[in-house]
Amino acid sequence: MQTKYLTFCDQHLAQAGQLIREGQLVAFPTETVYGLGANAWDEQAVLSTFQAKGRPSDNPLIVHIWDKGQIPQIARSICDMAQKVIDQLMPAPLTIVLPKQPTISNVITAGLDTVAIRMPMSKQARDFLQACQVPVTAPSANTSSRPSPTNWQRVAEDMDGKIAAVLCGDACQVGIESTVLDLSTDTPRILRPGMVSPQQIAAVIGQPVQVITNPKDKVNSPGVRYKHYAPKVPMALNLDGDKQKIADFYNQLVALGHNPVLLVADTNQYPGFNCHPIGKTNQQVAHNLFENLRLLENKYTYIIASFVGTGPLADSILNRLTKSAGNNIL
Repeated sequence: MQTKYLTFCDQHLAQAGQLIREGQLVAFPTETVYGLGANAWDEQAVLSTFQAKGRPSDNPLIVHIWDKGQIPQIARSICDMAQKVIDQLMPAPLTIVLPKQPTISNVITAGLDTVAIRMPMSKQARDFLQACQVPVTAPSANTSSRPSPTNWQRVAEDMDGKIAAVLCGDACQVGIESTVLDLSTDTPRILRPGMVSPQQIAAVIGQPVQVITNPKDKVNSPGVRYKHYAPKVPMALNLDGDKQKIADFYNQLVALGHNPVLLVADTNQYPGFNCHPIGKTNQQVAHNLFENLRLLENKYTYIIASFVGTGPLADSILNRLTKSAGNNIL
């Protein structure tokens, strides 16, 4: 297959929408990461998403919409709590999980009775979705288990020749995937952390939000059950900022013949070492995280990341870093 690279002109948007309606796959930008779009009403198109990514079929997909009025087509019921979130927080880097309509394929939900729905904050994403004229399933547009792509060039690395088209839009502003909020029961639960924090949600719904940390409890959330975000080279994660510990491990790797790199906030603290900035603020770290991993995996044989941030966004970053390092904590 020859992948087309399209822009956001009216002609190309119309072409991208037509490809989706014809059952083809089109990658597109959102504010979080690039998504791999398929017509949610076309089961064969949705199935081809799993093949293109090498994604396990028991990993649910998120249905993307451009208008809140589409939600009743997808969700069987919308409780008062969910309606508040929809009214006050969407569009946003947020996915809500609700009981699914019978018309939603079990391929999308991995056989579950719930469906994940997202209305992106990105205008480019919503323009594309509107051009499609149908709801669109869209996991991240990368090979499964790899760092998610935050620009179209990284999509091309993984998907060229596998999908019909890539919409070449802006680089993603957030840089990590959406918060997944389960509103299918009386207890609101965050199944995957993201930019929208538990505190923001609690302020809207007027009650605390449970944050699920046990992976065994995350069976109804897209993108949490399997290995994720891993670079091609080994990676270790330091969480206490101990410079001596980090330097000693770096030197051990050099002695073993590795060409390591430190992904740290202050590169000046490690003179003579291979270093790359992770970011000064949590927003910078999140924005650059996946791009940094893809950049460094092509230059070095081992990545040592150090992160000591705090706060709700820090929890989301830590979630991605820990998975990227395969829980290899230094």
